Amino acid sequence: MQRYFFSLRIALLVIVAGVAVSAIDLATRGFVVVYDPRALIAGAVLEDSLGARRRPLREFAHHYWATRPAFDGTVRLLCRTGREVLRTDVMPGEQTSYTVTEEDCGRRG
Repeated sequence: MQRYFFSLRIALLVIVAGVAVSAIDLATRGFVVVYDPRALIAGAVLEDSLGARRRPLREFAHHYWATRPAFDGTVRLLCRTGREVLRTDVMPGEQTSYTVTEEDCGRRG
């Protein structure tokens, strides 16, 4: 009985340590989150000012797209209408979030 209780405490300690390390990592390396409540975008890409480097944002939950910025850049929204728009500036080490609006992905043209 004592041995079982000891292993549960170690497991709990490992979980807490993992959460703490993850939180510190997110705080120091930063992240970009795009929230799309109306499902207006098909995707999003982080790109540098020259367009030479691109990093796609991954859909990690319903209506949420995210990535870790490895370079200074701007988020390009890839709308379902075919429209592509540049929106928020991003830098490594910062926490950036953006909410997609109807104006972002209006009709093509």
